[in-house]
Amino acid sequence: MTYLFNNSKIRSKINIVVMDKRVKMRLREDFLRFIKSQSILGVAIGILIGQVFAKFINSIIEGLVMPILELFFHGTQWQHITINLGRVRLNIGIVIASMLDFLIVSIVVFLLIKFILKEEDKFIGSSNK
Repeated sequence: MTYLFNNSKIRSKINIVVMDKRVKMRLREDFLRFIKSQSILGVAIGILIGQVFAKFINSIIEGLVMPILELFFHGTQWQHITINLGRVRLNIGIVIASMLDFLIVSIVVFLLIKFILKEEDKFIGSSNK
């Protein structure tokens, strides 16, 4: 590389800029290779579907399950049930709500996977004939 400047500080800055561009290009190429090889697109789609699914489950819980539970607790908001142990306050209602969320999500995911595997078996069985 021919330099127009004799100053070593300017030359080192030029070398850093040239190296910087090479490093950026290499990083870009490595990143694109990583995206293509590791199925990142599939993971991103799975995350998006999971977020939408979580909103759906939360709306079922808030719109259907919670009002039914409030009937059993005579109109009180059971999510705010607490137990006071001296200076410590335990929010039992929040724990129950989280457990219900987990229970409903796990049941729905179980049924969904069971359905998908059943359909896959039907498809594989019909293609082998």
